[in-house]
Parts: sequence; C-alpha cells; structure tokens
Amino acid sequence: MSKLVRSGISVAAVAALVALVSSAASAAEPKDCRSFRAVGSGLNESIASLMATQGAVNLAENRGYTVQGEAKLVSCTSAGIFGTECAATSYACKLPH
Repeated sequence: MSKLVRSGISVAAVAALVALVSSAASAAEPKDCRSFRAVGSGLNESIASLMATQGAVNLAENRGYTVQGEAKLVSCTSAGIFGTECAATSYACKLPH
C-alpha cells in the first residue's frame, strides 16, 4: 500500500508542477494584439467588400501579425457613379516563436 500512496502523491505533484509551468509560460509570453482597418472600393458591393476584407487581412499579415478568425465587414456606402466603398476590420496578434 505504501507504493500506491507514493505513486499517488507523485502523480499529484507532477500534475501540479505541469499546471504551474504552463501558467507561468503563458504569463511570460504576452501577446501583442490589435485591430486593423481597411477600405476597399469596386463597381458593386460584392467586389468592394471582398477588397476591404482581404485588405484588412493583408495589412495585418504584412506587418507580421497572425489574423485571429476572419475579417469582418463594417459598412458599405455607395460612392455614386464611382461604385461602392466598404470598410472591414481584422483582429490579429503577434504570436511568440
């Protein structure tokens, strides 16, 4: 029975140590996150929204950030005879290497 008690204590100790190390590692590596906004224009709303959302993703990635989720379309307005203009945002973080 003493072997069983010793192994039970060591398993609990190992589990506590793993939890402590993982929480310390996540606290030691803060993420640098921010939002990016882009505007896109096109002959119709479909093209303008595609240009805006892809622009928000490209802007983040070109600055070394990794986009979390998908870019979100914020708004679209008609620009008269020049087509439609849309705005989109993306949320991205610089992940530790």
